[in-house]
Amino acid sequence: MSDLDTAIEKVVEELMQLERERAVIYEDDQVTAAEHPRLAEIKHEIERLWDYRRRLEAAKSAGLTEVPVMPTVDPTDMTG
Repeated sequence: MSDLDTAIEKVVEELMQLERERAVIYEDDQVTAAEHPRLAEIKHEIERLWDYRRRLEAAKSAGLTEVPVMPTVDPTDMTG
């Protein structure tokens, strides 16, 4: 198994864990004010992981051994 395959598997596992966590929050059909920030974090992380997974899959399809493009800058991480 290549490093890219391992990375893809890890990303998929993280995505599944976040989806499970999100499902637990929605289980009772009531999202509390305390849960909203975590849901926002989960959404952001899922989007980031899907982007990373697409880049990993593209690199693998191209026959590369690593992802040649750095992740995009997240404007929410830029302060000041």
